[in-house]
Amino acid sequence: MSEKRHGFRAIGILVATMLAGSQGHAASLTNQDSEPRTLVVTENGVKSELVIGAGETVSFCATGCFITLPNGDRAALAGGESIELVGSDAIISQ
Repeated sequence: MSEKRHGFRAIGILVATMLAGSQGHAASLTNQDSEPRTLVVTENGVKSELVIGAGETVSFCATGCFITLPNGDRAALAGGESIELVGSDAIISQ
């Protein structure tokens, strides 16, 4: 019985390590504006809207994605980038 519990603990540690590793490579987006902004994110062929509140920072796009910014510009991300929304502009850095 103790071997079984040890196996579950090892699996839990492995999953936690994998999740922590994938978050380290995610893109980070900060909304510097005083109102919420909406981006369209296409990841693995699935489109979704990402709403980010004023002054908020979110992590997303761990495995690469395409984004459509509020002003209509598009960008391809590999994950790990830092993006700042300022007015209608986006500043993307590695």
